[in-house]
Amino acid sequence: MKTPPLLLSASLLFWGWQTGLLHWAVLMAILLEGSRLVKWRLALSPSDFNRVSDLCTVLVVGMFIYHYASQRSPNAIVVLVQWVPLALLPLLMAQVYSTSERIDVSALFLVFRRKKAEEEKSQQRTINLTYPYFGLCILSASAANLKTPWFYGGLLFLSAWALWSVRSRRFSPVMWLILLGFIGFAGYVGHVGLHGLQKTLENRALGWFSSLTRETTDPYRARTAIGDVGTLKLSDRILFRVDMDPSHGDILLREASYTTYHRDAWFARHSRFKALEPETDGSTWRILPEREGGRTISVSAPLKGGKGMLKLPNGTFKIAQLPVLKMAMNQLGDLKVIEGPGLINYQIHFRPGASIDSPPNEADLVVPEKERPSTEKIMGSLELSSKSPRGVLKILGAFFQENFKYSLILNPGKHESTPIGDFLLHTRSGHCEYFATATVLLLRAAGVPTRYATGYAVQEFSELENRFIVRSRHAHAWALVYVDGAWRDFDTTPVSWITQEAEAASPLEPLYDLLSWCMFKFSSWRWSEREGGISKHMVWLLIPLILLLAKRLSSRNRVRRREKKEEMNGRQKSRPGMDSEFYLIEKKLTELGYARHPGETLSDWVRRIEGESPADATPVLQSILSLHYRYRFDPKGITSAERCALKSTVNAWLDESQASLS
Repeated sequence: MKTPPLLLSASLLFWGWQTGLLHWAVLMAILLEGSRLVKWRLALSPSDFNRVSDLCTVLVVGMFIYHYASQRSPNAIVVLVQWVPLALLPLLMAQVYSTSERIDVSALFLVFRRKKAEEEKSQQRTINLTYPYFGLCILSASAANLKTPWFYGGLLFLSAWALWSVRSRRFSPVMWLILLGFIGFAGYVGHVGLHGLQKTLENRALGWFSSLTRETTDPYRARTAIGDVGTLKLSDRILFRVDMDPSHGDILLREASYTTYHRDAWFARHSRFKALEPETDGSTWRILPEREGGRTISVSAPLKGGKGMLKLPNGTFKIAQLPVLKMAMNQLGDLKVIEGPGLINYQIHFRPGASIDSPPNEADLVVPEKERPSTEKIMGSLELSSKSPRGVLKILGAFFQENFKYSLILNPGKHESTPIGDFLLHTRSGHCEYFATATVLLLRAAGVPTRYATGYAVQEFSELENRFIVRSRHAHAWALVYVDGAWRDFDTTPVSWITQEAEAASPLEPLYDLLSWCMFKFSSWRWSEREGGISKHMVWLLIPLILLLAKRLSSRNRVRRREKKEEMNGRQKSRPGMDSEFYLIEKKLTELGYARHPGETLSDWVRRIEGESPADATPVLQSILSLHYRYRFDPKGITSAERCALKSTVNAWLDESQASLS
């Protein structure tokens, strides 16, 4: 079947518009439509069609070789698809200018040419190339991938043009166009949704894969997302667990600290790890000289390959119950396990003010040359040069809390030469790495020694595990400032970051948490040092334990819902004034057509009715309402005589007022 007039020309022009080959498309459209104007035709034999088809094959192969040689990348295939309509044009022109409106399929495929001699003429298969060529033009246009609504609009228009001639005559053209428009709209919404679903699945899969292959924190270099564009993707995966007193509030656990900022990354220059020796029990590591008291927390964390950085609060002076073979510490106070088990459960003793970090040096005051213009502007506006270190901290804390906001959406900078400069002077929106880096640079510019710290914020308590859990999204960055002879944590990130990241959690998070808890229990059993006893059979006890837990949670929820329902019913029944007879008047007035308007108080409602009804019908409503209000809301209530008066006046009103109101 041939295409409608001018459809091929329109599809060629659409192809040329999308691919940037419009000059070729115009010439090709003129050559094809010229066949409708000339009367002569060529008597081409099947062998002639075979030769033209072979020529097209040579053109396609030649185009591929040319594009691949010039680009040297897999993108050459995409470019080739855009040029295919030009390469196959000779075969289509051979059909439209020949005496035959169809060509033998054997001209397209060599396998059919070999079988042709064995087949009779009646069995020969022929095809009209106009519609396949039309589809090829659409496919080649899509390879340009301009990602604009115009492509979808052009595709819908050309498809409607092609289908118009074969539409069912049982339906009116208007109905046909309406249905086509609905299908086109549904297709657009569907493909946008599928594209979003694909991006979501890719991000999830990439995050899952990276979590499996992720190396431990690098104590020498911290690559940040400063300057990146897009939305920062966070994971709900539980990384480790913390046992501590909830009354102590949120704490920061540091993994590593850095001194030098260069090209949106932090480095620990001249950092060297030195081996530590445990005490005689082999599991206690004293970091500072004899100290007692302070606070204690316990951390349960996996070690990939038996190696990893320890999560420690500032002021750590002793680590207990850590049976690892080798451990080292650098001068920045970072501790690294070099050889240990796959899961560690260690106890940390710390006291605010204690410090295992090396004293400050010149590197803790360096501000990169490119960052100085923006930091000097902020320094001048806040007048930090004349302030004491404590005063500088107070001013900067208020400055970031009042003038900046936390955001995971990373927009490109447009004003300053560096992302931090743009953050400080224009966007004033970013994630914790922006706040921590900007804080470090401003404090250094004010003469306060400062370092950059990375780790995690402990803030989420799990009812399931009865302990704190730390997820991947709880990763954090902050400043370490040297004040009053000790290194102290200084976090200027707005507290809203906790809420924002929690709101982005997956709805399946409770299920993932249950699975993570089961894996944690299995790992605890696997790496337990105890031999024999129940620990041997812990893995077999997990299955009935999980079933029992699920049953108990389910029954507990049912009991809570039932108790809550009974409590609500009891509250409604026990509320003072709920048995007031005035509600009978309210019901009666509603039946007579005087319904309350939304938001209208009882007193306004009564005044409106008195204005609409006969004057002698409701003169006592206000006095009844006043007595009802006292009975319903006055903590002192009403006397028994007033209670009887309320009941009698309501009954009298109900008996006397119905006729006059209706």
